[in-house]
Amino acid sequence: MAPYCVLAARLRHALNSGVRRYHVAPVLCQRAKVAMSHFEPNEYVNYEKLEKNINIVRKRLDRPLTLSEKIVYGHLDDPEKQEIERGKTYLRLRPDRVAMQDATAQMAMLQFISSGLPKVAVPSTIHCDHLIEAQSGGEKDLRRAKDINQEVYNFLATAGAKYGVGFWKPGSGIIHQVILVKL
Repeated sequence: MAPYCVLAARLRHALNSGVRRYHVAPVLCQRAKVAMSHFEPNEYVNYEKLEKNINIVRKRLDRPLTLSEKIVYGHLDDPEKQEIERGKTYLRLRPDRVAMQDATAQMAMLQFISSGLPKVAVPSTIHCDHLIEAQSGGEKDLRRAKDINQEVYNFLATAGAKYGVGFWKPGSGIIHQVILVKL
């Protein structure tokens, strides 16, 4: 299976240009500066670190890794020493970014505020799409959600602005598609 950075580069290229690319050299991938999102134009995916972590874990486990394992293990805090036993150990991860949907971002932001930290440590975004209920049609549902959830949206927007978290207002897109496009 191709290294994680090659798969990410292929997907990103296909999504951005509509043209398929069948090979990206790992050396080029490691030199590539790919912005996390348009909210973080100066924050880049660290492909070299991901690839290094994946190779360490692959050697430790002595077997090929699935794509999901590459994504998770690529973000291990200490891939050389951390215990890795499926279903038994908790993994200490260092994510490159955090993407939250509005329904759960409320508690996440309250917990972050109580931490006393002045700003998030990694690029983070809140996407307001999960509180929009499909009942009457797109425009009506959006208006209804903005009315019913106004207090929630105001809290998320102002807390996000204060702590450096990007805010995608209701109607900006579906979180899963927005994040996929930014790979």
